[in-house]
Amino acid sequence: MPIKKNEYVIDAACQKIRVALLADLHRGPAENAVSILKSDPPDLILIAGDLYESPPRNPIDVSAALTLLAGLPAGVPAFYCRGNHDHSHEETVDAALEAAGVVELDSTYRTLENGITVGGLRSAFYTGGVPDLEFLFDFSRLPGYKILISHHPEYYPKYIRALPIDLTVSGHAHGGQWAIRGHGLLAPGQGLFPRYTAGIYEGRLAVSRGLSNPVPVPRIGTPREVVYLTVGQ
Repeated sequence: MPIKKNEYVIDAACQKIRVALLADLHRGPAENAVSILKSDPPDLILIAGDLYESPPRNPIDVSAALTLLAGLPAGVPAFYCRGNHDHSHEETVDAALEAAGVVELDSTYRTLENGITVGGLRSAFYTGGVPDLEFLFDFSRLPGYKILISHHPEYYPKYIRALPIDLTVSGHAHGGQWAIRGHGLLAPGQGLFPRYTAGIYEGRLAVSRGLSNPVPVPRIGTPREVVYLTVGQ
């Protein structure tokens, strides 16, 4: 199934900005995503985890990540927060992130020139299952419009929804793998008939179907995608 560019508009009290959301590259391929980004450069790139795969769940595979990072459009601010598969650092990827000017956010945040603040809530898959709540609370108290990168959409109802965080961007669900009448069938962390698999929820959560199909089960009705979000007024 070919990769798609899907676009959404989010009404928000901030300066208008066009954001590209990337997630779940895993083992790739990356060339189609690079082509989309270069043909239509956004104002901001957010990478919501599983950029590559590392032990113990899978052998190291960073080739697609290196292709994607080398192909990002020059001059576009880009931020990355780890998921459950890319939880360990790999020297070649760290060097590629630095060369591409991609800033990793791990319980940290950056404020852009337009006043929007981007933070990263790292996956807690290997650290007890509960994310860094202290950072999350501190981030939520910051002034201005706040965008949180959180690989796991299932964190949203548990930890994020009640906080004054304007927008959360996620992946992980792979669109539910099979879509039945527009609803995903199965997603990690959410089980059967998951709630958060693709698109916009409550105007505050954007979930990407991801850039690859990392499992042997084929996708049905859940195309790989690059998500573009037009945020603001």
